[in-house]
Amino acid sequence: METSRFTLPFLLLSFSFFLSLSAQMTGNFKCGGTPSTCISLVGYSSKNATTLRNIQTLFAVKNLRTILGANNLPLNTSRDQRVNPDQVIRIPIRCSCSNGTGISNRVPEYTVKKGDDLYFIASQLFGGLTRDQRIAEVNKIPDPALIQPGQKFWIPLPCSCDKLNGQDVVHYAHVVKQGSSLGEIAALFGTDNTTLAQLNGISGDPQLLADLPLNVPLRACSSSVRNDSLDASMLLSNNSYLFTANNCVKCSCDASKNWTLSCQPSSELKPSNWTTCPPSRCEGAESLFLGNTTSGSCGPRTCAYAGYSNSSILTTLSPTCPDSAGPAGSGNYASTFRSSFNIVMVLIQCALLCLYLL
Repeated sequence: METSRFTLPFLLLSFSFFLSLSAQMTGNFKCGGTPSTCISLVGYSSKNATTLRNIQTLFAVKNLRTILGANNLPLNTSRDQRVNPDQVIRIPIRCSCSNGTGISNRVPEYTVKKGDDLYFIASQLFGGLTRDQRIAEVNKIPDPALIQPGQKFWIPLPCSCDKLNGQDVVHYAHVVKQGSSLGEIAALFGTDNTTLAQLNGISGDPQLLADLPLNVPLRACSSSVRNDSLDASMLLSNNSYLFTANNCVKCSCDASKNWTLSCQPSSELKPSNWTTCPPSRCEGAESLFLGNTTSGSCGPRTCAYAGYSNSSILTTLSPTCPDSAGPAGSGNYASTFRSSFNIVMVLIQCALLCLYLL
């Protein structure tokens, strides 16, 4: 009799706790819309062995080198490279923010095969990166139980473009494994419990539900890319690279290099949209080219990549040297003005003192 008296309250408490966790981890990522589009990452793993070619096809990635760069794999890696069961491959996706939520921009698209159902598509084929309810919602499927072979569905993947405390980050969808804790995941990706909890709306007990994606912010390398550059939205996390400026420049992020984006001229790929790669002389130091380093009164400075336009590759000397000559309106001009102003004030004070003594 005593057992039955306590069993019902215990079950109700457990059920409410489960609902609380479910409400916290929805699998959707917050995205405020500034910027409204960006490149985000998802971490995909298959229960069975597969290949990079199959993953590229499944996620509708145009160029394999995009996947290779995100995983810091050599450019000559074969499309038929084996990917072991449960091995995680990072995949860049174009993210779009709408109504406070980030979602992959109309890709990938999946064609239903015989025997498929939405739960199998979400949990097995796409590794838990989305949910069957979400697929039904965005594709306006009236009855998820009545899907037919040959139907094509947009698979909505979670993503975000939001800054973190004013800093650019690369948002990464990490599918939680059974038994993982918030602390373990935070330590794995170089962040902290509080940040993960706030990003994912988790409060109270940090126990996590398995097979749901968690929004993990990856620190991005700082860069000198200008806001008016055609690749102004470029962000790279540690141990990743990409080709930009119509394949004429290769940029990489390496935490051991002070989290500063490193870009060099590249001949590994043929230029796209350009017949040949334009020269990359450094603005302000014509004897230097992209990637070259020089020493001066304010220490070593590098000819850094600043983006590209329809006709040229943009460069700049980095870091900015406060002691070098600059045009009116620069920091040097302001410093000179302040010094001159101070001298004038001293002379005026001396003149007034002399008049007083006389």
